[in-house]
Amino acid sequence: MVTAVQLPLDMLGEGEFARVVDVCGGCDCCNRLSEMGLRVGVTLRMVKQGNPSILALGEQRLCFRPHDDCTVIVELVD
Repeated sequence: MVTAVQLPLDMLGEGEFARVVDVCGGCDCCNRLSEMGLRVGVTLRMVKQGNPSILALGEQRLCFRPHDDCTVIVELVD
């Protein structure tokens, strides 16, 4: 059985696609990310890796800076 590779969002390489599987952290942080469209089930692409990273969520581009209070876990998709 093949399982999907799960990793923190900041470990995703440029050009890679992933699906959000978990958003861990405080309620305020999780709610804010959800309001910006970064929520469980969303497929995204890492446009530019770094601090901050640029993510593509459909036609939307999101500037994302990792935060100690919140971790986004993704799984790679083809």
